[in-house]
Amino acid sequence: MHKKHKKYLNQLFVIALIICAGCGLFDTRNPENPVTVRSTYEPPTTPEAVLRNLTSSIQEKNSSNYQKCLSTVQYVYVPDSKSQGLYGTIFQDWDINSEKFYYENLISQTNAEASSNLFLSNAVTNQITPDSAIYTADYIIVFQHNKTSVPKSSVGNMKLSLKADENNFYYILKWEDFRRNDSDFTWSELKANFSN
Repeated sequence: MHKKHKKYLNQLFVIALIICAGCGLFDTRNPENPVTVRSTYEPPTTPEAVLRNLTSSIQEKNSSNYQKCLSTVQYVYVPDSKSQGLYGTIFQDWDINSEKFYYENLISQTNAEASSNLFLSNAVTNQITPDSAIYTADYIIVFQHNKTSVPKSSVGNMKLSLKADENNFYYILKWEDFRRNDSDFTWSELKANFSN
């Protein structure tokens, strides 16, 4: 009786497996596409490479590459004077972590398919020493974010002090923002509006 009972249970188990196999329970599922972040980062062996990396990090909405443009040692951001007056407490202790937080916040409030671009014009690079340079340019940054109270584009002038490390890779050591017209919405204001 015991053997018959065991045999009966085994047959039920096999029948159950066949039924489940027919309903697709054990079918392999199609793999999901991996979430990929576009990246055209290049080794920053020249000041111009840093600017290309900065531009592509905006276009690709790539926070990691954006941060790689900035020096991890004594990075300084100087907002335009009007923004300094409006958002002084925000910029008081602004550092590389503030840059990371603002940029990731901006990306999180932007649809993945939405456009984002940095346009630079009137660019001048002055090599000060073999391992340092000053870069100045007019900029327009366009970010199609979802925050309705904040403009989608910022304009102004930037002055970047770049320094090479012991591996001869350049990074932005000091970033100064300047307002061209009083009515402009600058990059500093964009940063302040996505800082929290």
